[in-house]
Amino acid sequence: MKILAIIPARGGSKSIPMKNMKKLCGKPLIYYSINSAIQSKLISKIIVSTDNPKIKSFSKKTGAEVPFFRPKKISQDKSSILDVVIHALTYLSNYESYIPDIVTLLQPTNPFRTSEMIDKSIRMLQCSNADIVLGVKITKNHPFRSFWPKKFLQPLKKDFLKYYQRQLFPTNYYPTGEIYTFWAKNLIKFNHIFGPKIVPLISKKNQISIDIDEPIDFFIAEQIMLNWKKLSKLS
Repeated sequence: MKILAIIPARGGSKSIPMKNMKKLCGKPLIYYSINSAIQSKLISKIIVSTDNPKIKSFSKKTGAEVPFFRPKKISQDKSSILDVVIHALTYLSNYESYIPDIVTLLQPTNPFRTSEMIDKSIRMLQCSNADIVLGVKITKNHPFRSFWPKKFLQPLKKDFLKYYQRQLFPTNYYPTGEIYTFWAKNLIKFNHIFGPKIVPLISKKNQISIDIDEPIDFFIAEQIMLNWKKLSKLS
């Protein structure tokens, strides 16, 4: 079975310039996603989709393939990740006659993703009738406590007062951004990487999950990398 990892890594970023090449514990952020894909026992091909020469050069040295430069029109702040995936798969089909069975999308802003998580998501997809396996975490800030921003705040759920205790909340998940593993045929069948059958890959209780977006996220991630072994012994 052909299993492809796509790592989307454009050069532009408003919050953090050249975010994917910014050093985290001495290594560019994108290194961690490439390395976890290389360590996977199931992935058969790794490509980085980028519009930036520095990212391309580093990715190739680290062990990923970079067979093209991503077009500028799908390398903007509001560009759709769906367009990025479609472009990559179309290129591979047209120029390398390569059509994968499974695709796993690994965003470089999630440096704590492991090869074990990747392989588990692939096996879950293979052993189920799901369309996609999605990395998720149990929600701490439950939506039942949320409000709509009208003239006066309106509760998202009218009977929200009955959920005054966290223990009364029904289980709710939010996507971590770490894992999107799906059948390549989804793009033809559903015109998206998602289909209606979504299986959750639930983060373990003490599993670290950070989606790096702002400078403070880099600081937190670096502190965790440097000190987690020491801190985890205290828990």
